[in-house]
Amino acid sequence: MSFAIVFLMSVSYGQQEGVSVELSRGKVNKKTVKLERVTGQKERGVLLKGIAQEGYPDRLHDVELRLDVPETGWYVLEAEAWPKDMELLKRTDKTGMLTKVAYFQLGEQRVTKRIVYNNMMGGKQELGKFEIRGAGDNLKIWLPDNLVVQRVRIKPYVAPVAPAEAENYQAKVIPSVQRPRLWVNSESLPVVKGRLLAEENAPAWNKVKEVAVKPYAFTTDDRQEMFYNEELEQVIEKKAFYYLMTGNEKVGSEAVDLASRYLSVLELGNVTYGDITRELGRAIYTGALVYDWCYSLISVDVRAKMRKDFNRLVMDMEVGWPPFYGLESIINGHGNEAQICRDMLSWSIAVYDEDPEPYKYVSYSVLEQLVPMRKFEYQSPRHNQGIDYGGYRFGWEMHGAWLFYRMLGYPVFDDNIKNMPYYWLYMRTPDGKMLRDGDMFNVKYNSSDDFYWKNPQTMLLCYAYSGSAVVKAEFLKQGGLPDNPVLFLLLNDPNIKPDFDRSQLPLTKDFGPILGSMVARTGWSEEKTSSDVVAEIKGGGYHFGNHQHADAGALQIYHHGMQVGDLGLYLSYGSPYDFNFNKRSASHSMLLVRDPSEPLLFRTKTNDGGTRFSQRFPKTKEEVLSDSWYHTGEIRASATGRDAIKPSYSYFNVDLTAAYSAKVKSYARSFLFLNMERTDVPAVIVLLDELETNNADFEPYWQINTLNKPIVNEDGFVLNSQFKGKKGVAFVDMIKPKAAEREVVLHSGDSSAFVFGDLYQVKSPWPEARGTRVLVKPKERAVHTSYATVFQMTEDGAQKLPVKYKEYSNYYAIQLADRILIVAKSDRFLEEEVEINVPGDKEYEVIVTGIKDGFWNINNTTKSSRFNVNILKGNHTTSWKAKGEVFVLKPLRVYGDSEGRF
Repeated sequence: MSFAIVFLMSVSYGQQEGVSVELSRGKVNKKTVKLERVTGQKERGVLLKGIAQEGYPDRLHDVELRLDVPETGWYVLEAEAWPKDMELLKRTDKTGMLTKVAYFQLGEQRVTKRIVYNNMMGGKQELGKFEIRGAGDNLKIWLPDNLVVQRVRIKPYVAPVAPAEAENYQAKVIPSVQRPRLWVNSESLPVVKGRLLAEENAPAWNKVKEVAVKPYAFTTDDRQEMFYNEELEQVIEKKAFYYLMTGNEKVGSEAVDLASRYLSVLELGNVTYGDITRELGRAIYTGALVYDWCYSLISVDVRAKMRKDFNRLVMDMEVGWPPFYGLESIINGHGNEAQICRDMLSWSIAVYDEDPEPYKYVSYSVLEQLVPMRKFEYQSPRHNQGIDYGGYRFGWEMHGAWLFYRMLGYPVFDDNIKNMPYYWLYMRTPDGKMLRDGDMFNVKYNSSDDFYWKNPQTMLLCYAYSGSAVVKAEFLKQGGLPDNPVLFLLLNDPNIKPDFDRSQLPLTKDFGPILGSMVARTGWSEEKTSSDVVAEIKGGGYHFGNHQHADAGALQIYHHGMQVGDLGLYLSYGSPYDFNFNKRSASHSMLLVRDPSEPLLFRTKTNDGGTRFSQRFPKTKEEVLSDSWYHTGEIRASATGRDAIKPSYSYFNVDLTAAYSAKVKSYARSFLFLNMERTDVPAVIVLLDELETNNADFEPYWQINTLNKPIVNEDGFVLNSQFKGKKGVAFVDMIKPKAAEREVVLHSGDSSAFVFGDLYQVKSPWPEARGTRVLVKPKERAVHTSYATVFQMTEDGAQKLPVKYKEYSNYYAIQLADRILIVAKSDRFLEEEVEINVPGDKEYEVIVTGIKDGFWNINNTTKSSRFNVNILKGNHTTSWKAKGEVFVLKPLRVYGDSEGRF
């Protein structure tokens, strides 16, 4: 007879534990099962005698239990099991994950397949959520072979609790009573229809028609579940769209039939690997499109059934339902992906008439949480999650922006969202890839460095939303969107002609105060052998965790490949290598300060001397501004030369003290990029650092990382990189500390990730796995340390430019080629008299950076002329051209002198 589980509620550490039952005490089928002792366990488990057949079981169940629960509702079942013979399991495994599955049937419900063992979670597996009747349901189990299943545990399913603000939320905007609502409304539907036969859109429309008008064979068995089917979902979407565009009821009815039957048998079980939420969400999204676009063709009963399936499926989304599960958030992490901004939002809009509650929760998440946070963040038009995760997640935000825009006829996101795609344009390097930023999964999925970075879906969403012809050109260069013709037809405007001319864009981009950074370049060439230089300096603003790195102050330089940059590789999230090297400062070209007593943070083992490592992320603007933990520094100055499109210089100065722990009393870095407009030496960078620590025993390390082992000499270092047969050489002259005053350490090859005693190695064909870290520290211990460095990017075989320099108490005077530089030390502004002697052999550009804001008088003593200039706060630069003249700068405004700028 069946064993009755008396369901007991016990509370421990604030969690509802439920109750366990040993399978050996249930009704055991002695023909197929034997009892087996598990080492260290009091009770015996059950083991299948033979070999389990693949597929749904066609034999009598092996074990039967009776479940009595206090009331009908959703409960979580767990199982505990051990392999009988681990070596046999390894030999016979076909999945690569040592996966074993069992089949379960609760009462008269459908038989379901669940994982009971794999190499990720071992034998302690959560089987999933089950709806159990209070009067009691029998649980039938079909066992796998070679696995001793000992017990099943049952506990109440506790849904996420919505915050009071969401529970009581009255949506500011609601779906109209008219349909369609998803992607089009009564006003935009004729517009989309009218574009179908345009030359740009016709091929995509033909793809849709070809699939839509052809009947699709799909059989279901109500007694059997099925896993997700992406091909079927695409067919359903095309058929529903075809009906929306043409009114063909035969095709529309087929879309309804396919979608309703598919959702009714769809079950993803307890599969957790591969971010299965994405597949689950896509199915919900597809069903929502059918529900909205084909609404008039769906019977009341079928609508009710579809809504029930939506409600069943959405509970297994990673953010839970309501979408407020644990640490998941629409602001960051997986919650900032498709599951809320596309999948749940589409579903909630589609079913709003019959069930308004989903829209209440989702619209609260988007309108009250995401929209205001992004209005604040996108003051800096770059993504805090970096190139890859930023491109991916921003694309889902753009889905949310579009769904609201097309439903309402007006936007709900701030217009600064339109500036975001320029981040990816500016980070592009001539080899087709990108400067590094955040966790870069594109590297993981490409076997060679000869690939072109792309995310065309995000570019389509961006271009169509902003109407930017330049971003449309980028979308087309990335190959368009041939595999998603429906989204393309919904958005593509053939009247906007792509503009491939990048020369209209400024060569330098200042990314603003939230994610402080500057990208400067010498050109926009996309030839892979181009001699263009692209450089980036980071720093200032805030840190948002997750895939963002501890890289405040990091330098990157591209010239025929990466000359200076990052050595971290994103291979798996949270591994020792990931949390101790890849995401940490040690893998970036930036300053390290070693305090041996500095406490380690968040699952880290290694003290790398870098900036604070954080995986916390803020959820509101107020949290960002009120909690100093997120603050990484202040931009002291950002400026470019007179020509806004092709500036001769770009200057960035940042106070990075806040990025480090209290080991740092003050630290500022300045970056001066010179576009030399020469073929032999296309660019020069002057990099200055001023550091004061709180203890002279703390060790400062000026660090640059490069892919190829450099040459170390008296002047500094000689770096090299090459791509497609073209080689670049970077001469790095270290002005301070001088050669006799500095120690240089190189960590190369297999030791490149050797971080102060801890070695992290990874197997990868990418050169970052065997690059070189160059670390420089002064020989004498002191609380104050200065670094001054000049980088010259030269073509292979070219000579570096002679550099003349002199250090003063508050600035450096540097002369090279046709430039005379007065560069204030990075932690101060000039407010003293400065004399500048310009030689008479040729015309020079005089560039003064780090000058205090306010009025200055510039006296050309050679020509006996004087000018007053107003140096603006946040700019702190001035420049002019001269030949054979002497200038005296004084911090004052002289009455009667000319006003203005050279």
